[in-house]
Amino acid sequence: MLFQLLKKAQKEGWAIGQFNFSTLEQLKGIVGAAKKLSSPVILGVSEGEVGYLGVKETIALVRILEQELRFPLFLHLDHGKNLDLIKTAINFGFDSVHFDGSSFSLKKNVKLSREIVKYAHRRKVLVEGELGYLRGKSKLFSKERAEIKEGDLTKPEEVNDFVKKTKVDSLAVAVGNIHGIYARMPKLDFKRLKAIREKTDAFLVLHGGSGLLAKDFKKAIKFGIQKININTELRVAWKGALQKNLKKSKEIKPYLVLPKVVQVIEKEVEKYIKIFNSGNKL
Repeated sequence: MLFQLLKKAQKEGWAIGQFNFSTLEQLKGIVGAAKKLSSPVILGVSEGEVGYLGVKETIALVRILEQELRFPLFLHLDHGKNLDLIKTAINFGFDSVHFDGSSFSLKKNVKLSREIVKYAHRRKVLVEGELGYLRGKSKLFSKERAEIKEGDLTKPEEVNDFVKKTKVDSLAVAVGNIHGIYARMPKLDFKRLKAIREKTDAFLVLHGGSGLLAKDFKKAIKFGIQKININTELRVAWKGALQKNLKKSKEIKPYLVLPKVVQVIEKEVEKYIKIFNSGNKL
């Protein structure tokens, strides 16, 4: 079903948001917004996030919510680099996985991506590959300017060959995007994105969505992006809401404090769903 939704987004010109979580509050907030707006969402967990939650526990949480709400949820391993972990996620029922081979040579990236694709496709799991190198960390850099090197960016001339050899379903691209929120965010290279789009029919993924403007997202979607990842902004919202509610309340019962954190996350995700125009697509 995820493949068909991505295809629908590609055809109709909207994008599916991937929202990462590592706490139950984040998960409930994301799913609450998706259900409210009838929007497909991809629930992302990085190696660090799934390492904290546990692979089996992550799957269980998502599938139980899916059954209770009678609402389709798609679970994705984000920035997978450990091949054993990627295969474990596939075996336990993740809907898609991201193999991040961006730190390897192009030849090795192709080889390992192809290996993962063969393993995943036999089990009907989608695979996201990556070309180019995405800098930054999931942090709030309130006084720093984002710096991106020309050599980090995805080379359009490599895209077609990479997709054909690996058979990845989606491709994460580096077109000026960066992980984290900086005081001065970089500008996206839409000319490069357009050139990449012309080289492949694979779904294109924009990582590092936190901190970008609504107009940037809309233009990126217009130029061929089908999936946009948001993580840092949800972490900032989670921390701010938790600190605020703990500070102003003498309450010590977590189940009375944490629902307010869920509400903040939900509103944040609703904002992005509206920008991505993915509402009422289910």
